[in-house]
Amino acid sequence: MSPVRTLVASLLLAPLPALAQETPPSQVGNQEPGSPAVQEENVPNLEIGTTPADVIPDAGARVMTLEELLQRAESAGGNQNLVVLREQIVQANDNVTRAWSTILPNVNAAVTYTRNSHAAAIPFPNFAAGFQPSGQTTPGGADILVPVETLDITITQLNQWSAAATASMPLLIMPAYYGIAAAKEGVTAAEQTTTFNRNEIVLGIAQAYYGAVASRRLIEVSYSQVQVQKEQERVAKAQFEAGQVPKVNWLRASVARISAEQDLVRAQNSFVSTKLALQQLTGVQEAFDVVAPAPVEAPEGAVDELVQVGLESRQDLAASRTAVQIAKRVVQSNYWQFAPVIAAQGTYSWANITGFTGSQTNWNVMITASLNIFDGGLRYANIRDARSQERQAVAQNISLARTVKQDVETSLLNLESARANLVKAEEQSRLADENATLVRAQYDAGVATYLDVVDALNALFASQVSAVTNELNVQVASLQLSRAIGKFGVSQFP
Repeated sequence: MSPVRTLVASLLLAPLPALAQETPPSQVGNQEPGSPAVQEENVPNLEIGTTPADVIPDAGARVMTLEELLQRAESAGGNQNLVVLREQIVQANDNVTRAWSTILPNVNAAVTYTRNSHAAAIPFPNFAAGFQPSGQTTPGGADILVPVETLDITITQLNQWSAAATASMPLLIMPAYYGIAAAKEGVTAAEQTTTFNRNEIVLGIAQAYYGAVASRRLIEVSYSQVQVQKEQERVAKAQFEAGQVPKVNWLRASVARISAEQDLVRAQNSFVSTKLALQQLTGVQEAFDVVAPAPVEAPEGAVDELVQVGLESRQDLAASRTAVQIAKRVVQSNYWQFAPVIAAQGTYSWANITGFTGSQTNWNVMITASLNIFDGGLRYANIRDARSQERQAVAQNISLARTVKQDVETSLLNLESARANLVKAEEQSRLADENATLVRAQYDAGVATYLDVVDALNALFASQVSAVTNELNVQVASLQLSRAIGKFGVSQFP
């Protein structure tokens, strides 16, 4: 695999998580990309050199810094995953409202119109007017009394209207109180989870941006190699025409020049591909160019110290701890399913008929105490399920804590390796450049073959690509370490 393909593969395989924590400057920590950072002594900047504008895609377009792209990603129409995260917070708050609704008053009102086929009225004595003898007697000789006045009591009207308002409220329902507490903790867990995911998205954007800068730098290296190979081809042709070297030297120079041009095309395509990824992550549609951001300041400290910072600061681990508390609340809520439920209800009604009461309005209030004696074992099953979920949440929290420890240790090793590889790559590049100069001088003096020149130039190009790759690896490793200890991005989102 050519050096260019190696770097392209490393850029495409670099993790771009689906999102990074705002902290005061400290010995252990890192600022979010786009903020000023202190450059470490041995960490080089991914500087962009001078190359003709027509060689670099979109070289004349507006330069957008990493900070500007992050702002575009968080603006309206930017990264849509951030929109999804904001909506998850809204939904978590709605769960709190739903939990409160179980213990708040519930008021209903209804109006009813009924068209009956027949009206009905019952004659009924007016007891207030009294009774009088009818002039008739019973077989025993007693007078038969009849009402002085008879009222027609309407039972059903042709057009009948009624209205009723009902208010009900639980006075004691213990599971609901634990449900409210669990819903509030659910909001906290959602905020912690979305903050972590937001930071992962920002980390992906930052890595992609550094990859774009490295790709742009690779174009410059490839372009320089093309110019060297063209010059070699020109010299080899002139020597062949002068009869100083065989034609095979000229042909080899032409093949080397074509190979260098192919490497340049691959580097240009890699740059365009990385910017397309940035456009998808940030919502930017217009063409843009990149500029080398300030080098990432990697967190410093002993391994144990960094691990402890990670255990305290990682938002995903904090969300996992909150999930354990929620699971405990659910267990308590299920135990309280055995407690009685006390509720109150009141009703006020009106109708356009008076009935036997002689009033169009009526009201009642009642208090109910209920106790579920047997439900087929449902409550016991719910308790077992809740306790199982609690154990599951605890296990997941322990596992995630171990993952955080592993992330920190692995990120530290990756950073140390990246720094060591960069020092080695820079030394190799310096030696390869010196070797290419010497071999070229020996070739001109007739003491080195053309194959020696080709090998020296290939080694020089490979060392330059390796230097660019390892510069990128140091920056990405620093970002990954900041992410591993939970010091990358914001502490709360949104």
